[in-house]
Amino acid sequence: MVQKKEGYRFNIDSLFLADFVNIKSSGKLIDLGTGSGIILILLSLKYKNLQFYGLEVQPELYHLAEKNFVINDVKVDLKLVDVKDVKSIYPHQFFDYVVVNPPYFKSGEYKNIQEKIARSEVLATLEDFIKASWYLLKNKGKIFMIVPVERLSETIQLLKNYKLQPKRYRFIHPSVDEKATHFMFEAIKQAKEGGEVVESPLVVYENPKEKKYANYVWNMLENYPEHRQWRI
Repeated sequence: MVQKKEGYRFNIDSLFLADFVNIKSSGKLIDLGTGSGIILILLSLKYKNLQFYGLEVQPELYHLAEKNFVINDVKVDLKLVDVKDVKSIYPHQFFDYVVVNPPYFKSGEYKNIQEKIARSEVLATLEDFIKASWYLLKNKGKIFMIVPVERLSETIQLLKNYKLQPKRYRFIHPSVDEKATHFMFEAIKQAKEGGEVVESPLVVYENPKEKKYANYVWNMLENYPEHRQWRI
């Protein structure tokens, strides 16, 4: 997998989100803000019968994702477009699944503009991604996303506003002794309230000081998925 030495680089959150996705192995799936393409590459190892689509606003990352899809032999219909303009590209209710690893923060200091756009709400907000997901998803379609815990109540309120009902959560903790920093959720469009599930915590480090990963994370890194190999 190719990525830049400077600027936006994918991190382990992408692997966590791909691992969290749990769907039937058919239908159309789009990754909003695909970056270097890592999430779709990972999902292609889990699901062989999905039709993959990607959307990226930054030309440099768009071309990087194109290259990575070729290297990893993954067929993706990739578009260079702003998430706020999805109506100009796709018909309403075109997708069965949406996956998003959105810009996490409302603002912040970054090394360069590429990283700033990828990590903060320079071009698109959390609401923009959720609104686009509502437009793109079929009724009963699913969205999967990872978000910082500090935006939990905001995220749930936005999902409710756009008729996307949260059904499954998993919280990510740096270690067993530390508070959660991020959470992942699965929401279903036009689903009824109730039946929510909070899965067991995902603990990243067994020893945070030594950066020693917990067994679950090690197994994910070494065997994702089911002992398949993917090229980094």
